[in-house]
Amino acid sequence: MSSNIATVTNAARETDVAANQVLEAAGELSRNGVQLKTQVDGFLARVRA
Repeated sequence: MSSNIATVTNAARETDVAANQVLEAAGELSRNGVQLKTQVDGFLARVRA
């Protein structure tokens, strides 16, 4: 029984770590998207000028 609890506890820890990594990656992707949009907008403004 205690072995099963330890297994579940370790799995929960690993899931928490993975979820935090996904959250961090999503934040970075969002920041990159904002930066890309800014660069594209600037490029299009220069092309139109």
